[in-house]
Amino acid sequence: MDSEIVKDYVQAGKVWRGAINFAQKKCKEGKSLLELANEVEEFVKENEAEDAFPINLSVNEEAAHFTPKYNDTYLLKESDVLKIDIGVHVNGYICDGAITVNLDNKFAKQIEANELALNNAISVSEYNKPIEKIGATIENTLKEKGYNPVYNLGGHGLAQYNIHSTPSVPNHSGGSGELLGEQAIAIEPFASNGKGKVSEAQTVEIFSLKKTFGVRNAYAREILKLCEKYKGLPFAERWLRKESKLNELNFTFGLRELMKAGCLEMHSGLKETKATITQIEKSILILENKTIVLGE
Repeated sequence: MDSEIVKDYVQAGKVWRGAINFAQKKCKEGKSLLELANEVEEFVKENEAEDAFPINLSVNEEAAHFTPKYNDTYLLKESDVLKIDIGVHVNGYICDGAITVNLDNKFAKQIEANELALNNAISVSEYNKPIEKIGATIENTLKEKGYNPVYNLGGHGLAQYNIHSTPSVPNHSGGSGELLGEQAIAIEPFASNGKGKVSEAQTVEIFSLKKTFGVRNAYAREILKLCEKYKGLPFAERWLRKESKLNELNFTFGLRELMKAGCLEMHSGLKETKATITQIEKSILILENKTIVLGE
């Protein structure tokens, strides 16, 4: 792998580490999730990097793809299990990682099991080793501790301006026998005290651009220009609303037109009813002679 690419991945990891520490310190009872999101995303920019996707702030049964609405009023509770998932990129090279915060520590054992599963998975992630071993290690570790992995969520490759590239890295055994090459991957175990299967919620606050043609509406075309700046990476509706000069009504109409035309891919929130989900994630850079854990 080119040394400049490695340098960008490592720098993205440094900024991610700063951002995740910053976010964790900001987590207090009564903290606005919208305020937290804005502060963390601004932190990334202040450190000469960019957000690879909107910060995911998923609470309790929510697992992924939840980010605050532009007018969100949710305040963090002491009993909440908050997943903080942050993506940072430098020149398109991404570090993606997450922690779980539970202020009253009632889910400390589940979080510890999740952390152990991640550490064990990283220990078997080496050049020319099978991807399947990562998932088997995660599943075995969590089950030994009394939890299920979330079977229909997992890790993924990280390519330039591509947050979910190949390979897929399942959180269970029976995955691909493909061998790891020189590449960046995110290892992303989710632990559930339920059955370990998420489904789509009605909430959609995160989008990515699929195509740039097929719309004539002036409001939609103005929003489309804003979407193009993210170069295929996901973005939040609240980002677009903040940048747009359209009033609320015209913006909502224009966004709806883009969705109807199939210009946007919608990333629905994912959750498991009657369960609490925890998440720990790190990105690693696999080289022929070593494995680098980004942000460490």
